[in-house]
Amino acid sequence: MAAIDAEIIMTSQSIAQNLEQLFGSFRAESLHDDVYKLFNEPEYFYYLAAPKSCVLLGGRGSGKTTALKCMSYEGQAALQTANFTQPSYVGLYSRINTNTVASFSGAELPLETWNKIFGHFVNLMICDEAANYVRWLKQERLDETVDRAVNYGQLSRALGLTPCQDLNSFLAEIESARIDLEIYINNLDEEAPRISPLQTPIDLVMRELRKLIGHEKTNFFIILDEYENLLDYQQRLVNTLIKHSGGNYYFKIGVRELGWRERATLNPAEVLISPADYERIRIEETLEREFPAFAKRVCEARLQAVDLQNFGPPIGVDMLLPGLSIKEEALALGVSKRVSDFRSHIVKDSKRLADLHDHELYVFLELSNGDYSTAVNSLHDYASGSLTAKQRYENYAYSLLFSISGKGSNISKLYCGHSVLAKLTHQNIRFYMQLVNECIREQIAAGKKMSEAIDPHLQTLAARKVGLSYLRELEGVSTQGGSLAKLLLGLGRVFQLLAANPIGGKPECNQFEITVAPHQGSGDTQAEALLTEAVMHLALTRTPGTKLTTETDIRSWDYAPHPIFAPYFGFSHRRKRKMSVSEHDLIALTYQPQDTIKKILGRRSSLANEALPAQMSMFDEYFC
Repeated sequence: MAAIDAEIIMTSQSIAQNLEQLFGSFRAESLHDDVYKLFNEPEYFYYLAAPKSCVLLGGRGSGKTTALKCMSYEGQAALQTANFTQPSYVGLYSRINTNTVASFSGAELPLETWNKIFGHFVNLMICDEAANYVRWLKQERLDETVDRAVNYGQLSRALGLTPCQDLNSFLAEIESARIDLEIYINNLDEEAPRISPLQTPIDLVMRELRKLIGHEKTNFFIILDEYENLLDYQQRLVNTLIKHSGGNYYFKIGVRELGWRERATLNPAEVLISPADYERIRIEETLEREFPAFAKRVCEARLQAVDLQNFGPPIGVDMLLPGLSIKEEALALGVSKRVSDFRSHIVKDSKRLADLHDHELYVFLELSNGDYSTAVNSLHDYASGSLTAKQRYENYAYSLLFSISGKGSNISKLYCGHSVLAKLTHQNIRFYMQLVNECIREQIAAGKKMSEAIDPHLQTLAARKVGLSYLRELEGVSTQGGSLAKLLLGLGRVFQLLAANPIGGKPECNQFEITVAPHQGSGDTQAEALLTEAVMHLALTRTPGTKLTTETDIRSWDYAPHPIFAPYFGFSHRRKRKMSVSEHDLIALTYQPQDTIKKILGRRSSLANEALPAQMSMFDEYFC
């Protein structure tokens, strides 16, 4: 028996380690070749793979890199979804490196010269990726004659290189040219290398690629990931390439929300327009309805990769992460204890009311400020089918969950179940994997088996840890990271106080719109910069407001803390009601939080004097 128990323990630990490896690798770069094995095609992939330039917009961890890498020829080969005898498309993937592109700037040279130098760098980069594909194809087919018709001499001349006669010498010349260029830009007093004209070599290499055997009708996708890392003038330069691409090659761009700062080309009067020049694909919008199902497929693909034979059939997401209805959650939070005296009173008053759920009793008791007589009258209306009473219950049924456990409780609200965890991520697959991974850790730490459902309280603690983890990460994401963290702390406190005290205010208020003082005219550039950084780095989310929406007008959007932070602070993750916050108060939250929180709360400013929830006590110095 002891030997069997030891074997089960060892198997459980092995499974836990495998799950940690599969769910703990959130970045596509960390998974290496497993990124292809575990790939589940998102709904937008069909549009991304169409023969048209596309801009894929999404926050960090939204799955951009995974999708773009799986479009590359390596990804298509690993997925076995492409026949490289006659491929319909070939993806050439490049990631924009911040350090590399930032070096192409400086006051030593005029912008016109930097444009030419960086244009040459882009020519070399894309031609290098194309040549590497040819080398890969020859190795894949074991056929040295695949590229016999390609004119490497003409290609090398177009790049300003020494004329080459074969692929290997062409690749070697490109590598030498890139090294020479990088040395030059770091030593500008040396003789400048030969510079190729923008796009001409790219047009030529794409025409030559069609001479490859079986590629006569192939389209080529130039995939540029992390486009936000390009400097403004560099985005204009690449925009020019996108504007004038076509024929047999198109650009596929991966960029964060608000990271695409420039829409103009090198010609200021020429702007990229959707859908004429490119297809815009916003991951958050395209996955909004489909994301829970997509996340489930991604999660279950990892669960099936683990040997769970000792625990019966494979674990499903719904079994692993059980959810609760509103009434079930109310019971788990202790609502029966809160209404026990009231229920005793009701039993004496009416048998019909005694059949109502404890949560229904609690809601009307709270709405009646604890007055039994008023609550009983309201409950009679509710039990009789009054639409007004029913609407009152529905308006506050969810928001009053936050007050059941009372002030100072360790957990004031449960965040559990696959569908809820998926909503916490706001269509961000990396956040979802991180939540599942943390739930698994909590399950293991509690000494429970992976064959058992993860308790809602453990799921909540896991979600809270993920929110805190990313809150801490914000300080290092940019030069404004410290301000982003403080802004989020201030807003989180405001919405936590409103959630804990729903009576007398708007239930589930967790969004805000920006107001500008009349004398400010176009608004505060500091507030605009802070909001832009907050959206780019997922401190905040934004949705179109009631005004005419433009990308840059901060007043035409509604903002909210990213729902991943909701479990940590303790407010609703659902997008519901909003309040107004001035630009001045938005900035003031980063340096004068307590007074500003009181100002934002207005007539309910006294709430700011409440003690911080236990999980937020580590930030006591910031608030006090």
